[in-house]
Amino acid sequence: MLVLLLCDFLILPVGVWAQDRPYPIFTADHLDTTMKTLGPNWAGVRAALSEFDYRIAKQRLSRTREQLATTMTFWRYREREDAMGWLRAALTQLDALDAALSVEVVESAVLDPIVTRVAEYCLACHAVYREQVLAGQYELRLNARP
Repeated sequence: MLVLLLCDFLILPVGVWAQDRPYPIFTADHLDTTMKTLGPNWAGVRAALSEFDYRIAKQRLSRTREQLATTMTFWRYREREDAMGWLRAALTQLDALDAALSVEVVESAVLDPIVTRVAEYCLACHAVYREQVLAGQYELRLNARP
């Protein structure tokens, strides 16, 4: 019995202390790294589409969507409804693009408006949460509120 009481006395404070420190699920550094790899992937999708290489576009699109979806954790943890809205809308459009690339005969005229909408959602989020500090270098504006 004494051993159990000692264990409770020693272990319980550690558990309480651990609860005070939330696990960093997706940090600003993670977001930065993801965006730096996501950008070239999205550029690759657009380049493949311009060359009518739909197989490569679909492959790069898959990776782009996967990377973008992981950023939801970052925005949800910070309770940024605007960013989550743009993200959901962009993901919906990426899914539409995937569907448009999955048909037997791809209609290129269908693709352009989808790509434009994805870019618009990305730019909307970037306008609020991204700041250019040097040519081609950006920082996250965490204190930004639309």
